[in-house]
Amino acid sequence: MTLATWHTDNNFDKFFDMEPLFVTKNEKWFNDEEALLPKVNLIENENSFNLEAETPGMREKDISVEVHNGILTIRGQKEKHGEKTKNELYRIREFSNQSFERNFKLSDRVNTEKVSAKIENGVLMVDLPIYEQVKPKKIEVTGIS
Repeated sequence: MTLATWHTDNNFDKFFDMEPLFVTKNEKWFNDEEALLPKVNLIENENSFNLEAETPGMREKDISVEVHNGILTIRGQKEKHGEKTKNELYRIREFSNQSFERNFKLSDRVNTEKVSAKIENGVLMVDLPIYEQVKPKKIEVTGIS
């Protein structure tokens, strides 16, 4: 029997198959739209990984979250605010359509059937539960009498 050395840094990177942290798809650029790449946090706890993404000004109708073939895809599309009417003359107009797409390759440890997402105060939170059998099991050591 051989034992492999556990290097947490290397294994964490392999969990998401990322360099250095996440694998992302190229952002899309459209005619009058501005592409943005939201910043993310990844939090690990005993039962799951939680991914948080900054999505300021976006609501649940603006966000799409999908898991397919081990890839988590987060998309967002925010429409312009204040469409111009005939009688309006903007002196400054900085609001524009915004869109993004980020892809994350997930480990087979993630139970993709139970992934869930919610948005609160401009932060998208994606819960990535870990399969039960993958969790570490505590083994009691006993002495021989």
